[in-house]
Amino acid sequence: MSGPSGSRAFVDASVVARPFDDDEPERQAAARALFGDVDGTTVVVSADVLAEFYDMVTTRMARPLPAVTARRALADLADLAAVHVDPDLVAAAVDTAAEFGIPVRAALAVEAAVTAGCDRLLTEALPHGTVVRNLVVEDPGDRGEEIRT
Repeated sequence: MSGPSGSRAFVDASVVARPFDDDEPERQAAARALFGDVDGTTVVVSADVLAEFYDMVTTRMARPLPAVTARRALADLADLAAVHVDPDLVAAAVDTAAEFGIPVRAALAVEAAVTAGCDRLLTEALPHGTVVRNLVVEDPGDRGEEIRT
């Protein structure tokens, strides 16, 4: 995952699941490259991201993964730094969603990233270059124009 050495990047389920999705090869390759190039970056997820990942790859993809394959991937992901999702984090996400006009699910990723001390949020749910709560949003498959909120 390229980025400044010692940086922290929160990765949401849309990006974590992408390496297993053959339907968009360019996005798949971009996501795979993230996980192959850590360069001193701490990759952070949340328990919610792990659950959503499993659901996405086993039920929502055009070619779902077999449960045993998804379970092995989930076990590998469990080694990443993780944020606990609690009622306070959800309440903060609701406030962030209202303040920035973003979906609560995306705001939950924002708040988890802030809690974990991340400087970047890797997601497909928000436009690339958006800045929310001092986090720079990066969509690995879309290097479009920068948007600030």
